[in-house]
Amino acid sequence: MTDARLDTESLAPQWAASRRRFFTLAAMSAAAVAVGSQRARAGAMASLRIGTFDETNPTAILQASGSFTRTGATKVVWSNIGSGGAFNTTAAAGGIDIGLGLGTSPVAAGLAAGIPYQIIGMCDNIAGAEEMSVRVAANIKTPADFVGKKVATPFGSTSNFRLVGFLTTHGLLGKVKVLYMSPPEIVAAWKRGEIDAAYVWPPAKSQLLADGGAVFETYKELDKAGYVIGDLIACRNAVIKSHPEVVVAFLKAYGAAIDLWTTDQAKAVALCAKGTGISPAEALADMKEYEFITLKQSLSQAWLGAPGKPGRLADILHRTAGFLHGQKSIPTVPAVSVFAAGINSAPLAKAIG
Repeated sequence: MTDARLDTESLAPQWAASRRRFFTLAAMSAAAVAVGSQRARAGAMASLRIGTFDETNPTAILQASGSFTRTGATKVVWSNIGSGGAFNTTAAAGGIDIGLGLGTSPVAAGLAAGIPYQIIGMCDNIAGAEEMSVRVAANIKTPADFVGKKVATPFGSTSNFRLVGFLTTHGLLGKVKVLYMSPPEIVAAWKRGEIDAAYVWPPAKSQLLADGGAVFETYKELDKAGYVIGDLIACRNAVIKSHPEVVVAFLKAYGAAIDLWTTDQAKAVALCAKGTGISPAEALADMKEYEFITLKQSLSQAWLGAPGKPGRLADILHRTAGFLHGQKSIPTVPAVSVFAAGINSAPLAKAIG
């Protein structure tokens, strides 16, 4: 990442990590049995390659349980892919099957580029998990107080998308210095006193807040204005076509993690803490900031929509693509129909049914 000072109308020459440290999916017993039924089927997959991120979300629960990796029918290979951009590159080359926790920004870029994958599920509405953090000493109380201030964010990320939305909504474009940095660079710059605010996700956000920072809430206003950001599950088209049962079992496994979060939060938090190496208190605080989306909610018109009836996610991705085009991250903005075609809720419907 570059730490060169740029205003919001400047264009960074690189694609930064799309964010999302999202964890692995290992699965619950029922899901393991579902995948195990593949053993009797002709042409069972030799391996299912899953790309994840380092993040305190329900998939860490499944990673800690490890049951999904012991199915006996399909070998599951987990990889921390680091960014949505890295997933796009690897998926385009056929080197990965499923991406878990992909931000809406890299997915919009991937579909715009014609990478052969489809969205099969929704992980979360990022909600307040990614939010503006301001230095208390900077005395930022209103949007007008940002004029002349220095705000950092990872370039091309969902946080960058939200920051531009905030600046646009309040007429602040060109009046705020935006510095494009990775989350670790943001924390370091904050400690050196070089920035007044940052739009980023935990744990970087948590570190800023613990070091003289405060939350400046923007997400509710921006959600209403259409600047919605979320984490998605994507799968290569070839896998959906050749091994649909494995895809359905995978979604059931993810659904089991969400269910544990809602039915036995203490156990879910303990597993998440174990999988991420942080304390249960830290894991709980981080997880509470997300709006986790159940399988049933994913299938609603608010998100993916039912098979043949795309929900609002297609429009969200289309708008995100427009933002990326403005950042010169993608050359053109395809029609909204391209993003609708990139959503396949059929496996999700089967996982629920």
